[in-house]
Amino acid sequence: MNPDDGFLYCYRYLYGLMFFWGLITFQPRSSRKGGVRSTRLTVSYALLARLFGVAGLITSVSVKLKDPQMASAMFSHLTPLVKVIFSWECLSCSITYVEYCLSLDMQRKRHLELLDSLQEFDRLVSEQFPLVKWNYQRTRMKYFYGTMIVGFCFTSFSLSLIFDTVRCNCGLPSTLLMAFSYTILTSSLGLVGFVHIGIMDFLRLRLRLIQALLQQLYQFKGPDTEKDIHQRIGHLFRMSKRCCDLLKGLNSVFGFAAAAGLFYDFTIMTCFVYVICQKLLSREPWDLEYTFMVLHVSIHTYKVIITSSYGYLLQREKNNCMHLLGNYSKYFPNNEVAARQTEDFQHWRMHNRDSAVVGSTIPLSVSTIYLIYNGMANYVIILVQLLFQQQQQTKDRSTSLARNVEIVGPIGPITHLE
Repeated sequence: MNPDDGFLYCYRYLYGLMFFWGLITFQPRSSRKGGVRSTRLTVSYALLARLFGVAGLITSVSVKLKDPQMASAMFSHLTPLVKVIFSWECLSCSITYVEYCLSLDMQRKRHLELLDSLQEFDRLVSEQFPLVKWNYQRTRMKYFYGTMIVGFCFTSFSLSLIFDTVRCNCGLPSTLLMAFSYTILTSSLGLVGFVHIGIMDFLRLRLRLIQALLQQLYQFKGPDTEKDIHQRIGHLFRMSKRCCDLLKGLNSVFGFAAAAGLFYDFTIMTCFVYVICQKLLSREPWDLEYTFMVLHVSIHTYKVIITSSYGYLLQREKNNCMHLLGNYSKYFPNNEVAARQTEDFQHWRMHNRDSAVVGSTIPLSVSTIYLIYNGMANYVIILVQLLFQQQQQTKDRSTSLARNVEIVGPIGPITHLE
């Protein structure tokens, strides 16, 4: 395994799924096969996949609505609020999917440059530190099994939710089209989030590696090869700056997509949690429809938590690395090269305080979890209060109607006077 293909070796499955779902217009390839490039064939396939996902969902829903039997079987058992929520779910996942595709297409050049830089990073480190052993197999298995497990759960939950909602054996082709197109759209939204997480994890591990190498070099005491030590430390300074540049590229490529994905998670969890609360408050019998909603909420919860957690871990490793680099002159107090390098680095650090963000300015950290779930709880509480108010108004109206009606007794037989 060449270091040039380290990144692609670890994350090939994720990018392969992104291409398969039509989110990106390029196919991941190793450096020996020309690297990651976009061709007319890959662009044509991506456009067809997008058309199938969006048009398939719209077409299948339209077919269900036009047929009286299928429409009655699918929508008659749903309350008006659940109908609105399902309509919003179909609309929001389609809009967010289109936003993802447009955003990644607009950033395609930067995306390709980012992937080339990520694949080149390990080669540059190996040139100066040939004894570094890259544990690519562990990272590959981590994201391979993670992708398979989470993807299987999300796919099975989505398919089960659609088949349970339809509740009709008639119109099987439209049901299959709806289920698979809805699954493609929703799984694509989660997939982009996991690719974002994977690249943040990649940068986090490289920053930790720089720290480990710095600690080894700082402990050096021999005078014979001190010049080589300072050259290697200077190389680590450049590598840390390169990691910061990669972080900027990551934010420019995935910043908008991450914000759209978290907003989608927020809206869906808010709607589904309210429907579940309404079910519990009304003491209605539990059915599979709400079970699949709970499973959907759990998957979105998992995505929000690990996205915020990896953003926090990346920022923590960056701060630790920057702090360790800033102490360079303290470990070599009488060295002019160390003093000058540290002074230049501190000046550079003042103007480069980037962190993983969603959108363009919101830092991605543990506080993001509180921000999302606090907002979700507030909205759910407001909606539940409105539900109680509506139920109370209905109860008062029925009580008032009962008071205004007087029952005088049974009516006797009708007689005719001559």
